[in-house]
Amino acid sequence: EWVVQEVKRRYERFSQAGVRDIASFNAQIKSENEPIIPYLVVIIDELADLMMMAGTGLEKTICRIAQLGRATGIHLVVATQRPSVDVITGLIKANFPSRISFAVASQIDSRTILDATGAERLVGNGDMLYSPVEASQPFRIQGSFISPSEVKRVV
Repeated sequence: EWVVQEVKRRYERFSQAGVRDIASFNAQIKSENEPIIPYLVVIIDELADLMMMAGTGLEKTICRIAQLGRATGIHLVVATQRPSVDVITGLIKANFPSRISFAVASQIDSRTILDATGAERLVGNGDMLYSPVEASQPFRIQGSFISPSEVKRVV
């Protein structure tokens, strides 16, 4: 709920300043030597667990933030280890047009996430498929992979 209130608060400030987005607002504020509004990234680490605990109200809240947050500089990164249609609903997918999938167990899981197969053939260790909003098909990319032994060595 805090994030929804922050989106509303930012829109009110934009309205008072006569601007429509964070870039315009910050440019105007900067010229007045006032502190700018920071960009925020909200990370939801396990959507499935959150959906089970919070119910359908959470889905609407997440979609509202996804729809309105971009202009205010608030962005969402949502992850789940259980990519079922109960978790990644049509409404959720519609509001997250760019998606990434790491290796999944089945073609069904891949389709649930990306609307395409292929993630079931990924090899792990940072291998992923990226489906940006403007692409007709996902493409393969490589992310960083830090092994548990390396994490232990560094930490």
